[in-house]
Amino acid sequence: MKQAKTIAIIGGGVSGLSAAYYAQLSFPGSRIVLLESALRLGGVLQTDHVDGFTIERSADMFVTDPPHAFDVCQRLGRDQQLIQTTPTKDRAFVATDDSIHPVPSGLSLMLPNDLDSVLESPLLDEAAKQLFREERNVAARSSDDDESLESFAVRRYGQSVFEQLVQPLVSGIYTADPKKLSMNATMKRFVDMEQKHGSLIRAAEESKSSSHEKQASGARYGLFRAPENGMEQLVNWLADSLTQTEIKLSSQVDQIRKVDSGWEIEILNLNGKRAESGETVVADGVVIATSARIAGKFLDNVDAKLAKELQTIQAASSAIVVMGVDCDQLSKQFDGYGIIVPAVLGRKVIATSFSSNKFAGRAPEGKLLIRTFIGGALQPELVELTDDELVEIAMEELDATVGFSGQPELSRVYRWRNCMPQYHLGHVERVESIDAMSNQHLGLQLAGNSYRGVGIPACIQSGLEAIERLGKEISDQ
Repeated sequence: MKQAKTIAIIGGGVSGLSAAYYAQLSFPGSRIVLLESALRLGGVLQTDHVDGFTIERSADMFVTDPPHAFDVCQRLGRDQQLIQTTPTKDRAFVATDDSIHPVPSGLSLMLPNDLDSVLESPLLDEAAKQLFREERNVAARSSDDDESLESFAVRRYGQSVFEQLVQPLVSGIYTADPKKLSMNATMKRFVDMEQKHGSLIRAAEESKSSSHEKQASGARYGLFRAPENGMEQLVNWLADSLTQTEIKLSSQVDQIRKVDSGWEIEILNLNGKRAESGETVVADGVVIATSARIAGKFLDNVDAKLAKELQTIQAASSAIVVMGVDCDQLSKQFDGYGIIVPAVLGRKVIATSFSSNKFAGRAPEGKLLIRTFIGGALQPELVELTDDELVEIAMEELDATVGFSGQPELSRVYRWRNCMPQYHLGHVERVESIDAMSNQHLGLQLAGNSYRGVGIPACIQSGLEAIERLGKEISDQ
């Protein structure tokens, strides 16, 4: 590197924090400025500690594969402060009209690593099981055009398997409309398996050497990790590492302009007034680590076509109802991690997660911490219900699945509006188009969950890769 640079990072969520962390490593001696409009860092990652309960407002864990979140924890010397899930026989369950049943052992979304378990499951009738067996005979799709999740799953396994298993399993990850969800953007490995093996069942049989696939049941729970005291610890670990970064909270970006020296970022203060000219940041490179929609607003004066394309990436809203209850309030003992609810049942809940069953220390002795997910792309109107109405929905669902009486001793409602990017059909091509346009602007990079992955590891990876690309662009200037 020939000279020190100024690197500006817009957005203090986990993507922006990761970008700042890797910028310190990649641009030693440079000025690194992190701009966050809120009063705190971390974005949606927030943890509340209330009366002995450890409450996550959004994500409650990350996976170790892909490895980027775990790698950062190792680099920061914090990996020994991560905890794993509590072992239990059946981890995920699926609701039916009048009961719940375990997700078939070894079923990883659509990959059946234990065929007998699927064929013995009471979740499927005999006709559905016969179609499942016949998946071996379904020819691979000849077209390489993008395909929706629903089309792919129904084509290979039939409507009932899609409705009873695939849709609810995937909804817990993407809260998406399966008619619009892109296979190429979200589950390309299954598309590749079909092309290579002609059948997902055959693909599973030929990949039995993969131990984590064999043990999976709906999700790869053995790969889950969480900081001992909650996900906000991850935010704090990253923030504490930013010793060479100027962190500017309550700094709302108003405009971004291209100037001869690189980029000029104009900031508003909390009152919506333009900041003093001395607070305007002039940078050699800028990483916009916000949603695509917000990035589009920032770039409207820079590149109207790029801004418009960014704003085509939609996002869904959801609500999380958190309840603390006594174990005795449940009529049935439940040791699983959660219960997913098929949309075909017409209920108002996406899934119920038993946080205190999943991770130790999330609730006091004799208590349960339960999170219920409501809304998403299929029922967005539910997010606008009152807190009392949402809590009532959560209690009704809990009663329908495991039996519940009384009132929760603790309840909280968290709404996340337009926070879950929707990887609709054509998303891969859309992101490639965005990349091509943003590459025309030297020193501009995009990061975040709008583009190539919604989980925490993907966000951290996006921050890392944005800095790597930026280094190639401006290091020798």
